[in-house]
Amino acid sequence: MNINLEREYLNLEEKLGFYFGRLISYPLIPPEHVYFSLTSRCNLRCRMCDISKNPSRIEDELSVSKIKDIILQIKDMGIKHIIFSGGEPLLREDLIELVEFAVANSIKMVDIITNGILLTDDIIQSLIKLKLNHITISLDGLRESNDKIRGEGVFDKAETNIDKFNYYKSKHRLSFPTVGINFTIMDKNIDDMLPMIEFARNKKCNIIVLQPLLFNNTKMYEKKSNSLWPSGNSIKKLRNITKDVVKLKEKLSDLYIFTDKLILDKLPDYFLGRRPGSIFKCYEGIKRIVINCDGKLWSCVGIYGDLKKESLKNIWLSEEAMKVRNKVKKCKEHCLQDCVYFPNDVLGQTGNFLKKIEYLNQGERKQFVGRLIEKNNYYLDILNRKEKDRFLNLFQWLDLKRGRNRLFQIQKEIIKLR
Repeated sequence: MNINLEREYLNLEEKLGFYFGRLISYPLIPPEHVYFSLTSRCNLRCRMCDISKNPSRIEDELSVSKIKDIILQIKDMGIKHIIFSGGEPLLREDLIELVEFAVANSIKMVDIITNGILLTDDIIQSLIKLKLNHITISLDGLRESNDKIRGEGVFDKAETNIDKFNYYKSKHRLSFPTVGINFTIMDKNIDDMLPMIEFARNKKCNIIVLQPLLFNNTKMYEKKSNSLWPSGNSIKKLRNITKDVVKLKEKLSDLYIFTDKLILDKLPDYFLGRRPGSIFKCYEGIKRIVINCDGKLWSCVGIYGDLKKESLKNIWLSEEAMKVRNKVKKCKEHCLQDCVYFPNDVLGQTGNFLKKIEYLNQGERKQFVGRLIEKNNYYLDILNRKEKDRFLNLFQWLDLKRGRNRLFQIQKEIIKLR
């Protein structure tokens, strides 16, 4: 078996699952990950973040026993990736215990997002020993820019702790956890985008995420720009810099620039207030689950369940969740977040895969083709059954029609290889 092609096939299968799940507003495969906010308390007061203005009370946060119960529910749903975040998750004294529990219960990828300054030698060594999958450290520029945004001395502390991860990983001859940097693009740090990519490379980081500033990161509905919002000459500068970033994304082999090329291309227009266009489809409520520190299931269009009252699976498959997905499909808000964006060109992606298997021997090719036809027929059957729903509106009916047309086109391409 060709391992790389098998990986690409499974990736394509996942994309088809998300695509057709979004089409019918009902998940057909488990979400890619659970984004689990353990607390909304934070030890920093970053200029672009409003979390610190409304911190959670410790007594209102989920208990360690409840979080463990939810982790087991996540596992039972077949979800393989948990991202522990905050606020600042290291303010939870039980974070190490939760990481250990998730790993011990076969959650394949357990990640942490942190500002990095509360890490200690003991914590770092524990996380390495426990086989944490990935740690993301938020930095918004080199020392001067970052500390104007995040606070004096923050850059040096975070940099030291990245170095410590490298030291202890090297000492124990381990490659995990991988280390990444989250960089929020705003007016005050555009000049630091390319230097931060170089910084990440020098620090042996594996990933860098370049994400655009939100109007408000706690009130997604708020559309009022602030002093950190790029404008005028900053946007002209950004247009040139993003072109260089795209070139680096295609060229670099030692650092993965996570942000999609299409998003990088659209960043200047985003800051000019232009919507990204129909090529961008939001997969909120399909691609991920977001759990707040109080156990509520969050989406950018509203809360749709409470884990203190109901199971994760029941909420995820509920009518309230379907309402969220229907709202998201119609959403035309000004947004360019990489968290739930997903390429919509399933035809193109299927075509690319078929080209790659065209030159395999007949037996190997037949296996891939057979699996793809079986999956195609499965989705076609779902769309046909869904169309018989007498409560369908015109918008939903047109969605199903588009989906079937795509499946028929995919089928034609597959048959050529049989």
